[in-house]
Amino acid sequence: MKKGLEIRLYPSKEQRVLIDRTLGCSRFVYNHILALKKELWEDYKSSFNPNLKSFKEEWKFLTKVPSQALANSYMDCLQAYNNFFNSIKKKTKQDIKYPKFHKKGQKDSFRIACTYSKKGIGDIRIEDKEHIKVPKLGNVKFKNYKDVDWSQVHIYNITIKKTPTDKYFASICCELSEKEYIEPKFYSCGFDLGLKDFCIFDSGQVIENPKYFRTSQIKLAKEQRKLNHCTKGSSNYKKQKLKVALIHEKIKNQRKDFQHKWSRQIVNENQVIISEDLNVRGMLKNHKLAKSIADASFSSFCDMIEYKSKEMNRTYIKISTFYPSSKLCHCCGYKNTTLKLADREWTCPNCHTYLDRDNNAALNILQEGLKILKCRNTVGISTGSDKSLKPVDTGYKSNLEQEPVIASGFTTCHAGKSTVFSS
Repeated sequence: MKKGLEIRLYPSKEQRVLIDRTLGCSRFVYNHILALKKELWEDYKSSFNPNLKSFKEEWKFLTKVPSQALANSYMDCLQAYNNFFNSIKKKTKQDIKYPKFHKKGQKDSFRIACTYSKKGIGDIRIEDKEHIKVPKLGNVKFKNYKDVDWSQVHIYNITIKKTPTDKYFASICCELSEKEYIEPKFYSCGFDLGLKDFCIFDSGQVIENPKYFRTSQIKLAKEQRKLNHCTKGSSNYKKQKLKVALIHEKIKNQRKDFQHKWSRQIVNENQVIISEDLNVRGMLKNHKLAKSIADASFSSFCDMIEYKSKEMNRTYIKISTFYPSSKLCHCCGYKNTTLKLADREWTCPNCHTYLDRDNNAALNILQEGLKILKCRNTVGISTGSDKSLKPVDTGYKSNLEQEPVIASGFTTCHAGKSTVFSS
């Protein structure tokens, strides 16, 4: 199983200087190649890949850093440039923008591939539980993952990055043995994501939205106001900029910790996990809710559930973005076309069931996901969490008011509640 492990580095003073120099040289190579290709295309409408060796002959300081870092930066620039033109020619489904110049202090990183000798010893390896050997850097002290047996880990490459708060991290791409299968407590669960409550399950369990950015907003605004009054480039400006970066880093770490804990619990407890495929990019266009949507970070939460489901051999299903989960009554299938965003509760005029908007949506998501799973199993499609598997036609008609409840043989037992769906 290929996976990336992130560790915190504690380099010495000399190692810090070399890392910073490598970051600067990698950024220089990327920006210079992009500028040459941009100028050549605008003037002559032609493409040409410059030789990296000529750069080292012209600028001698490039020879004092790891050559693999410069080569990977060179290849990344060419790949980004080719991806943009492939997007224009409709060779890819993604809409890729023109590559931007790299700015100092933003996503500073470089990558080094691990090469192995005939004896199978790599130049990037874990010497002990506290030191990792990197070419030209030597042994660098690190923390995290003390329970991993590094002798059984095959390392492919390492990406060293520096944060705006002057901290160093390394992401190790390696091959790990698959985790032991943990028997889930429940067969399936469906959940709906929201802003008032972060997550609402079909069982009625609710995860409150912590709103980390909102709670730190006043303190952040105060520090940003002080930064605005400082002279740009002065020592006080750098000190104040670090304070602002620390607040942003704390918000990021709080959100990451919250989502990791809940995603791990959801994956460990359920065999089948069903959620809605949200169009977050489209939702962010609503300027009244954009800040709250960005603070919740739905996409990263679903991504965590997806890769953890693959690790634990769970099934993760996303239903269609346009499925009207909030407007359908989970008891009779009646569609309330007049339901507004402000309506948090409503009564079904067909079966007179009192419905909570979010809990009703979670129940509908669960029913729809189980039907998709049943269709996949019937036609022999893999039930793994794969983005290439699009939601199949569930057989819903345009007149959903006349549609009966979907019959299913699955039983959901999540958070102590059993619900059997039957027609």
